[in-house]
Amino acid sequence: MSLEEASGRTFSDAWHRVAGVRAHLRTSVTAHRQVFRGEPWMVLRDKFSHEWFRVTPDAWTFLCRLGEGTTVDEAWNRSLAVDAGRALTQEEVVQLIGQLNLSNLLHFDRADSQASQFERHQKRKSRELKALLMGFLSVKIPLFDPDRLLDKALPLIRAICSLWGLALYVILLFLGLKAVVDESDRLFDQSSHLLVPGNLPLLYVGFLLSKTLHEFSHAAACKLFGGEVHKVGVMLLFFAPVPFMDATSAWGFRSRFERVMVGASGVAAELAMAACAALVWASTAPGTLNSLAYDIMFVASISTAVFNLNPLLRFDGYHILVDVLDVPNLFQRSRDQLRYLAERHVLRLHDAQPAARTPTEVFMLPLYGVISLLYWVMLMVTIVVFIAGEYLDLGVALAILLTFTSAVLPLFKYLKYLYSDPRLGFRRGQTVAISAGLALLLVGMLTWVPLPDRVRVTGVVEAVQSRQLHTDTDGFFAELLTRPGSQVSAGQPLLRLRHPELEFEIQAAQMQREQLEAQRIQSVSKSSTDLATIERQLESVLQNLTELNRRREAQLIVAPIAGEWSASELDGVRGQWLARGASVGTIVNPDQWRFVAVLPQVGSHVLGESIERSEVRLRGQEGINITVAATSVMPFEQGLLPSRALGMSGGGELAVSPSDPNGVVAAEPFFRIESRLTPDFDASPTLVHGRIGVMRLTLPSRPLLVQWERRLRQFLQRRFRV
Repeated sequence: MSLEEASGRTFSDAWHRVAGVRAHLRTSVTAHRQVFRGEPWMVLRDKFSHEWFRVTPDAWTFLCRLGEGTTVDEAWNRSLAVDAGRALTQEEVVQLIGQLNLSNLLHFDRADSQASQFERHQKRKSRELKALLMGFLSVKIPLFDPDRLLDKALPLIRAICSLWGLALYVILLFLGLKAVVDESDRLFDQSSHLLVPGNLPLLYVGFLLSKTLHEFSHAAACKLFGGEVHKVGVMLLFFAPVPFMDATSAWGFRSRFERVMVGASGVAAELAMAACAALVWASTAPGTLNSLAYDIMFVASISTAVFNLNPLLRFDGYHILVDVLDVPNLFQRSRDQLRYLAERHVLRLHDAQPAARTPTEVFMLPLYGVISLLYWVMLMVTIVVFIAGEYLDLGVALAILLTFTSAVLPLFKYLKYLYSDPRLGFRRGQTVAISAGLALLLVGMLTWVPLPDRVRVTGVVEAVQSRQLHTDTDGFFAELLTRPGSQVSAGQPLLRLRHPELEFEIQAAQMQREQLEAQRIQSVSKSSTDLATIERQLESVLQNLTELNRRREAQLIVAPIAGEWSASELDGVRGQWLARGASVGTIVNPDQWRFVAVLPQVGSHVLGESIERSEVRLRGQEGINITVAATSVMPFEQGLLPSRALGMSGGGELAVSPSDPNGVVAAEPFFRIESRLTPDFDASPTLVHGRIGVMRLTLPSRPLLVQWERRLRQFLQRRFRV
């Protein structure tokens, strides 16, 4: 803990409460000097309660003057007499005594000191219980004191942390990384089975093993540098038990390097465990051991990087950042600075005190506070959505708890602050009026002020006149008659195929036809009963000959329409066999263009709306708007995507049917939107048939709350089918 400097008046209205108190630091409290961001501080620690506190040198000087029989007022007057320029103000003394008393670091020379100490102990336990209940996502339950066990394991810890241990660690990481790279295809394929119900028990076992090693590594590093670890237990993380340990004694290390190493030791150990798991996974066949190794590898690497190393969450990454920046209590001070900014510039409380002490902190603290808060909300929402996708009832319960802790409870605390905070004093009416005005303004903007309502849909550029060319017969690519990229006219030959066996089949069919015609003439002259059979055979041969001639004519592929012929499919296939239906290019008439977009079913509200404006931006040139002359929404469902690139199999967002190998059949029906493009070729990007883009439809303006309600409903419908 740290003492926030108070810079109020020299005299305090609450001075009479502490002036006659005789108190001094408890005999179990030790102190040592540390430097944070170039400023000296005294760090206090109670050996019995393991409480920590940080005070300035001036505050430490004042505490040293407190002794048996000395009142707070006498010690303060003595400080004024010795050095009035550096003496604490009465406001600072009141705050110092109050915080030390709350932390149970002071001994009071009065008969009821033991009762007071018990009362403070009970209050602290009450606060811990409240924090336990409110932190429903991470409830800690202490179990035992591991300090003696770590003392016995200290020789092994020193051996692991030696230069030889470091060399083995680097080699292990290299081998694990090599195993992952060599089996990268199998690595990504197996990830789809990570969260299947049958793998969840193994995933939890892997999580438990990796986190046990993680916490033991923190404890070992703390003991290695001379610290003490007196608490090990179980934390109910999202209601699942995982191990935890208390290494707060590392806060007292004078060396910043030692504090950083304690914070990073858990992640380093998990990476070593992930490397070992990678070696086991790469060398074993599918089975229980292989799945467990994969789960450990995932938990000890990916989840560690997302959670433990993230400085925006109060895990290892946060403590490492605090030590690197040398800014203790960064999380709380960032929120205190945000509170100061709100009180000073919004509520107009001119006596509000900032948490920042340096120009760097003035910028850094609110920035960290805003980013960490937004990240926490995003992470919690993501977790709730993910859990709801697997277990809807549990997800709903978590959503209710999240809403209560992040919205209802802060609102209640703010109302309590307006009602009872003594700092408001005679300005309470002004503060309430400002708060009510801002609330009404916010509600009015959300519910009454209409703002542009926009919908974004993905689509593809198409020429109004275009034709995809396919071979109508099979054969070898024999001759290119027109160079791809050229302008062609309707009926112009493009390429020729050759099928050697086709000519022999035609000749054989002609000979068979001649033979059957001769037999028919002979049968007519003799009035034979075989005439009907011969005529049926002749009809079949004639049909076959017609089909063979059609196939011979189809070997010459001509342009069905005028336009520009592009055929990237033909690069390097000269002389190769082309099956029937093979693509041989596209002919595009560049005179007229349209943009075809797909609107999912959850966006069906667009059907009954008047589209006020449409804009198209193409991928790769998002900074340029293309003018849209007219937009129409087809009021009936479609199933075939205008381009494979719009489906997930082609890198798009729409789910496609798993039974469609071409990836153009949508998994769910959609609505088709067409817009005629009228580009300004001097300012617009070059239009290419098949290019992907985004269309923004501007609908009639609506209040933000109405828009948010619709989008939430669409999200629930799309994600949970509700």
